[in-house]
Amino acid sequence: MGQKLFTSGEFAKFCNTTKDTLFHYDDINLLKPAKIAPNGYRYYSANQAFLFDMISLLKEVGLSLEEIKIYMDNRDAKTFLSMLKEKDKKIHQEIERLKRLRSLLKNTMNITLDSFNVEIDKITFTHKEEEYFIVTEGPKTPDDKAVFSAISQHVNYCNKHNFYYTFSLGEIISAEHIQDKTFQTTYFCTKINRKVNNKQLLIKPAGLYAIKYIRGSYDDLIKAYAQFVEELHNMNYNVIGALYEEDMLNYLSETDFNYYLMRIEARIL
Repeated sequence: MGQKLFTSGEFAKFCNTTKDTLFHYDDINLLKPAKIAPNGYRYYSANQAFLFDMISLLKEVGLSLEEIKIYMDNRDAKTFLSMLKEKDKKIHQEIERLKRLRSLLKNTMNITLDSFNVEIDKITFTHKEEEYFIVTEGPKTPDDKAVFSAISQHVNYCNKHNFYYTFSLGEIISAEHIQDKTFQTTYFCTKINRKVNNKQLLIKPAGLYAIKYIRGSYDDLIKAYAQFVEELHNMNYNVIGALYEEDMLNYLSETDFNYYLMRIEARIL
């Protein structure tokens, strides 16, 4: 007794696909019908469902139809194992990329949620543990072109080395530029969640910190830094080391660039 054959419609329904997909696989010689009747109708065998499942599986793990055809034409256990190992490696890399992306989104969500509960223009004090930043050089001059170039270099470096943990960007003002009252950006920085072995790592020391949240544009920052330092001096505190600024709400969440929310911090004594 001959093997039961299924019409293309029946086979497509059985495999949860479409007739067009089967016709395409036939056209590229990937999965040929078991029989073509004189009237042109295509018929498939039950065993071909296993081949269709294999094609679907290989597509799912990222192989192109061309790659699948090459494998199907030259099937053997060693080739199959080698192919699976390579795809497993790529899937692992994609999983790690998605983990980083999810962490990025969650951290940014937390920062945004925190922004709803802050007091603007009020200095508070808290003891902070060590924190870690990836830093790159700030602009040599304050003009827009130099600033944009420095930010681009920072973003590219963080992307290249997978150092993005939030969508926010910050800057660090060195003690030197606090003293000379220029408040020029020394570094652009991205906060990371652990210490890493990287030449661009900067460790923000533990200690007592003064924190102030401000609203405004980036153009207001120099004035805000100067006012922050003056307020601390008037409260008989000395700034130790650098000033740290981090965006809380910026162009990603605010249409009005004069309404950005930024946090300024300084270690004090």
